[in-house]
Amino acid sequence: MRLIIATAVFISLAPTIQKADDKNPFRNTYVGDWVEYKMTGQNIEGTTKMSVISKDDKELTYEVTGTFSFMGNKSDAPVQTIKVDLTKDYDAISAANLKEKNVKIEKLEEGTEKLKAAGKEYETKWTKLRATTKVNEMTIVNDFKMWFSKDVPLSGLVRMDTTASDMTTKVELIGSGSK
Repeated sequence: MRLIIATAVFISLAPTIQKADDKNPFRNTYVGDWVEYKMTGQNIEGTTKMSVISKDDKELTYEVTGTFSFMGNKSDAPVQTIKVDLTKDYDAISAANLKEKNVKIEKLEEGTEKLKAAGKEYETKWTKLRATTKVNEMTIVNDFKMWFSKDVPLSGLVRMDTTASDMTTKVELIGSGSK
C-alpha cells in the first residue's frame, strides 16, 4: 500500500522534474488535455487519468480519477480535484506537502532515451530519484526512474518505475490527448 501512495505522490511531482526550465509547466496546458496511465506491479493493477477541467490566467484545475486492484480487490479511487496557481512558480515538493512529511529527495542520475508507449515512440529525458522518510521510527526508501517527453500533455510523464523493498511498480502512458 505504501508503494501505491509513493507512486501517486510522484505522479504529482512529475511536472517539476520534467520541465525544470519552465517555472510552471501547467501554463502550457489547456482545458480538455488529458493523460491516462496503467499501473502494474506485484498484486497491483490500475489505471489513472488526469484531465484539465478549467483554466484562466491565474489558476488551472485538473481532476484525477482511477481504478485500482490490490490483491484481487478492485476499487475506484476517490476523485481528486487539484488546483495549480499559475501566477507562481510550481513547487511540487510543497504541493505534495513532502517538506511537512519530512521526505528527503535525492537526484541520482539523468539521461536520454527513446521509449515506446501508447503506440508511439518518444524522445525522453529520464531521471532517477530516491525518496527517504521516517514513519514510526522506520526508515522507508523508494527509488524512482521517470521518463518524460515534451510531446505528452500535462506533466510529460511517459513511464515511471518505483521500487520499495522488494516490490517494483511500473506506471506507463496508455493514452493522451485533448477533448
